Amino acid sequence: MNSKKILLVVIFIVLSILIVFFGRNIFFREKPIQAPLESIIGIGEVTYIINKGAEGEINQYQMEIKEDSTVFTLLKELRERKDFNITFKEYDIGVFIESIDGYKNGTDNKYWQYWVNNMLSEVAADKKKVKNNDKIEWKFEISQF
Repeated sequence: MNSKKILLVVIFIVLSILIVFFGRNIFFREKPIQAPLESIIGIGEVTYIINKGAEGEINQYQMEIKEDSTVFTLLKELRERKDFNITFKEYDIGVFIESIDGYKNGTDNKYWQYWVNNMLSEVAADKKKVKNNDKIEWKFEISQF
């Protein structure tokens, strides 16, 4: 009788150990966290224009946007896709663009400014979220301020 009790205790201990190590994955399986589908595939698209001024060219692109897309994140994405340089400085109030594709602020008293849906923006490019069907245009021209 004693050997049966010992055998039951050993089986109980072995099962307990197996449940602790393997049972968590079987009995308490966590569901993977999934991002909403629209944040993966995009929530729309925008028209993105870089207008280098009277002597420069105007390039227009259609870009897919995500929920957290800003004017600045799209500019950085475009820089990588089209292989051109941008320079910028970060301040407490946001990012300030200094040059795009070799066109540097201050040249001939011209500066980079961006417009969303034909309205000059009043916030830094990294603070301006974009929405589906927005038209974003960077213009290299004499400052509006």
